[in-house]
Amino acid sequence: MKVSYPASNLQTKLNDSQLALKIARHSPCSICGNCVGLHPPHGVEVVLDELPNESSLDVLGQYGSDDEDTHLLYLSICACGHDVLQHNAEESDIGRAEFARRSRVAIRLDELLQVSPSYE
Repeated sequence: MKVSYPASNLQTKLNDSQLALKIARHSPCSICGNCVGLHPPHGVEVVLDELPNESSLDVLGQYGSDDEDTHLLYLSICACGHDVLQHNAEESDIGRAEFARRSRVAIRLDELLQVSPSYE
């Protein structure tokens, strides 16, 4: 089974549920004592929700695609059995300002953790 993870590192391009997912990835579960961040259950493959060079395909996108109905659902349940919001990503619990701050931190962590090309 495959699920998606938001590839964008621009806060303005992500909705609140995508931002919550990014926060949850880097936040411990508020229910479990041993889960340090949202991660997929065994057998679930996580893929980015957009192509790495999507901008070059913008022109082609206007014509549609045979794969239009193949959008994957976002990762929503952790291997620990709890959902995104239970990984300290519930805006109503932490407040809007803290949600925005955690979003910025999670996005920056994603940027720092991206695999960079090797230099020879």
